[in-house]
Amino acid sequence: MLLRVWSFGWFPPREDEALYAYWARLIHSGRDPMLERVAVDKPPFFLYTLARFFDWLGPSLQTGRLLNELLSLAALVLLWWLARRLYGSGLALLALAIFALSPFAIAFAPTLYTDPMLTAWVLLALVTASYGSGLAAGLALGMGFATKQTALLFIPLIVFALLLTSRKPLFLTLLAHLRSRAPSLPRPHAHSPIRPLAHSPSRPLTHSLLRLLTFAAGFYYIWRKIWQWDGWRILPAEIPNFWEQSWNSYGGLALASPDQWPQRALAWVDVWRWLGGWLPGTLVLLILTLIPGLIAIVHFKRRGPSAFLRSSHRWDALFLTFILAYALIHLIITFQPWDRYLLPLAPLLALLAARGLRMSWSRLGPRSPRSSLILAAAALVFATGASRAAAARIPVGGDHGAYAGIESVAQFLQQNTPIQRGVLYHRWLGWHWQWYLWGAAGGRVYWANPDMLLADILPNPEGYTRFVVFPGWRLDHKPELERALASRGFDLQPRFIVRRAADNGIQFIVFQILPANQPMRGRGALP
Repeated sequence: MLLRVWSFGWFPPREDEALYAYWARLIHSGRDPMLERVAVDKPPFFLYTLARFFDWLGPSLQTGRLLNELLSLAALVLLWWLARRLYGSGLALLALAIFALSPFAIAFAPTLYTDPMLTAWVLLALVTASYGSGLAAGLALGMGFATKQTALLFIPLIVFALLLTSRKPLFLTLLAHLRSRAPSLPRPHAHSPIRPLAHSPSRPLTHSLLRLLTFAAGFYYIWRKIWQWDGWRILPAEIPNFWEQSWNSYGGLALASPDQWPQRALAWVDVWRWLGGWLPGTLVLLILTLIPGLIAIVHFKRRGPSAFLRSSHRWDALFLTFILAYALIHLIITFQPWDRYLLPLAPLLALLAARGLRMSWSRLGPRSPRSSLILAAAALVFATGASRAAAARIPVGGDHGAYAGIESVAQFLQQNTPIQRGVLYHRWLGWHWQWYLWGAAGGRVYWANPDMLLADILPNPEGYTRFVVFPGWRLDHKPELERALASRGFDLQPRFIVRRAADNGIQFIVFQILPANQPMRGRGALP
């Protein structure tokens, strides 16, 4: 818990975080409780839960981050529960320790992204599937879909978990059934009475089909409720339903052409490399993850499918296969290489890494100096990655300083924008202004190019106080705007500057748009 709260509140939200907080505030305030005036591209559950937290604790970024902190802790408990159910209590504690040190889980805990909640729901679906409850697993994964559409990718994982749960899995039953129907040579005593099969496949098959049907029913129930909510919304013509809007916002998905795969692989490697917090941590994590998979292959070849499907190795094979398939899908389909897509894999990687570490330790001998050295080295490597994530020293999770100082800019705008005839022109920080300038005076106008901005100014060139904010990383667009304004007799005057402490470079700069040669009134440029 300490690792997950260490960087709590250090930085402002990133774009999507500010947007989710704004949507939740619309619900909380009663201004738009059904989100009918904004183009929502996410299912509703996370947003309404966040709004409820605002009801209880007040609308603030700290309140929003608290929700994900609690969900991150819940994921720890759920992973321990799952590991204990599948592998026993000893390995459950080791998996819990590795997941507690997961840099991705640590980095995303103090954020307002939807992914920590999705991860908790996926783990709950796996836990309930390990008990053979198809209905509970369907409801849990359905709630994952109510949080984020990515939950659809985890349907195969939960389905196979349900099929592998029983002491005699469906695959083993079908294998025995097929073997019993294979032709064989007649025996010497052909007139002996026919004996029934020792293991009739009908009962396990019925149980497995019942689990799948109840899983589908549970998932469909939540699916239907989500679409029912979306159908209740009275949307203007320009705003589609949340599914179409998510497709529009994302730019759609398609199969990437093979010539794009190398470039996409490099982009994803740049994300995967931070799974362990630093390169040695990632290498150790991935090597330990592969060990149970390799041993499962050896066990399958030596013992055969029947023994394999009765052993715990079947879970190793399932989790590793899913991780590899998940990575492949994100490679060949045009998913954006964003770090938050890998967060739901973090508990599965921790589980397999715990298995690999314990197998290595057992093979070397529990009392062997080499096994103690392996444990100590793994602990050191994982702890180093965890400390880097807790101190926000890896480019994963929330903002790490790109938006530092935006609160000061928002305060300046609130103090200097008149209630009447005050305008903020925004282009890159619109989602942040929706949150930070909630209830502030003046209007906000989006501009995508200088012509759009001039089109708003020219009908009423005088009598307005107009501001435009440039982030330091977008100052290259300033000369183009200056030339366009100068051609119509306007000028950009700096009013407020936020500088970076590290190099004194410009972080944000607020300009006021004034007629050329007109002196500024009121406060001048501030440091």
